[in-house]
Amino acid sequence: MHRFLLISIAAVALIAIGHPARLSAEPPATQPSADSAAAEARFADLLTGATMAGKYTVEGSDAAPKNDHYRIIKAAKADGDNWAITSSVEYKGFGIPVTLTVPVKWAGDTPVIEVTDQKIPGIGTFTARVLFYGDHYVGTWNGGTGHGGAMWGRIEHEPATKPATQPTPLPSP
Repeated sequence: MHRFLLISIAAVALIAIGHPARLSAEPPATQPSADSAAAEARFADLLTGATMAGKYTVEGSDAAPKNDHYRIIKAAKADGDNWAITSSVEYKGFGIPVTLTVPVKWAGDTPVIEVTDQKIPGIGTFTARVLFYGDHYVGTWNGGTGHGGAMWGRIEHEPATKPATQPTPLPSP
């Protein structure tokens, strides 16, 4: 399950159709447009401090979908199409931050994590696609050893805490 966790938090499903700007004969701009910069900021906000809570299946199994959840500490745009996604991986009762660099493609305004044969040291090699829309995600995964399946769920954030109430001042004598 840790292998699947690392891929999921790397956030992966459905191949990107491509951003319309990439379909033109013009060379890509060196700076993101205001629209793409805003979309990237929304994606970073969506994943940073979030939990992906959902289910996954294993192909060829008659078992019911299994519950899954992944805590993402931070998502940040890196160079090119790459994003650095840091998640908390549970190991022996401790949350250990693990950062993976994954490519994110855009289907219009929809981010898609696209990992193909990505080696994760000590875990394995994975291919996956995860599409994010609104506060939902859906995708496919493959562990490279003949096992894979589907995944889906919601992106959840802890509710903002209310500021502590100020104590009522004592009356003056």
